[in-house]
Amino acid sequence: MEAAALDQNELAAKLEERLRKDREGWMEKIENLVQMMKTITKLSEAQVYMLSYRQILIDKQTELQYTIYRKNSDYEVFYRSKFMEYVNSATKLNGGERDRMVKADLTVIRRQISILESHMDFYKESIKTLDHMAFAIRNRIKLEDDY
Repeated sequence: MEAAALDQNELAAKLEERLRKDREGWMEKIENLVQMMKTITKLSEAQVYMLSYRQILIDKQTELQYTIYRKNSDYEVFYRSKFMEYVNSATKLNGGERDRMVKADLTVIRRQISILESHMDFYKESIKTLDHMAFAIRNRIKLEDDY
């Protein structure tokens, strides 16, 4: 395996680890909000955190989307470059073989994009969870006011 491929695999592994820690941090924050919602006196504090966390996640989601766009653009550029490399090589390949070879060369970039897209899904689901929590807080306050 080439040194560049090893570096790219290492980068992908580091990316996975960094995003895993980010997910764990957000899961802990959301769990803390759930615990706060159990106590009526902490509902207003939970509501403030919930709104703040939601905005932070939206900002992170936007940044991540830009990163995914850049990675997809890089993939297309590398794909074209590798494709031309195989077209001009001494080994003659048909179109399907060439395509498979190029994709094999670029699997690490595809892996990085998949990792980022998975994390994007996590952000989207976390935002949905926070939206549901906003309704839960509102309903909890309404229940307390009714009694």
